[in-house]
Amino acid sequence: MGATKIEEQNTLEEKSTKTFSQSLSEWLKFFLILSVLLVILLNTVGLTKVSGFSMYPTLNDGDVVLVNKFARFTHDPQLGDVAIMRLESEGFDVVKRIIGVPGDTVFIKKGIIYVNNEPVPEISTNGTSEDMEKITVPKNDLFVVGDNREPGISYDSRSKDFGFIPIKDIKGYVLISILPIHKIAKPLKV
Repeated sequence: MGATKIEEQNTLEEKSTKTFSQSLSEWLKFFLILSVLLVILLNTVGLTKVSGFSMYPTLNDGDVVLVNKFARFTHDPQLGDVAIMRLESEGFDVVKRIIGVPGDTVFIKKGIIYVNNEPVPEISTNGTSEDMEKITVPKNDLFVVGDNREPGISYDSRSKDFGFIPIKDIKGYVLISILPIHKIAKPLKV
């Protein structure tokens, strides 16, 4: 083999090696960017499947909802928000409507929930709540209920066993139902 042919073959091998290393570098960059985007996405939004009927008629068993996880760091809980919360004592998550925030007084009379002595004008509930004595929501806690107010259907803050939910246990706020698609109704302002 001539010197020219050997030089051409070495040049081709060097180009092939450079092309392979450049290609590998580009793929690694692609997967790194994809991984970072996936981590960001998974920590800011999520999908959750509803189990049970405690939020009927707003949400039904099997509905899939879009959850804003990032809002728990930027948004103070407010009356009417529907949130996903972790029940540490039970080892599972629940979806409930926030009715009382720290410092609010809450009671139920003739099936109507009162917050700070004002009736909450709710537009998406089922059934009638049993009466409940006035309580004050402690600092760093929330009073939450399911939209299905039939006695015994929703395990929520109306029960002494359930009690208040720590604000830190909010995993995110429900934005919209994806399957079936519909908005999440909020009560009118008190």
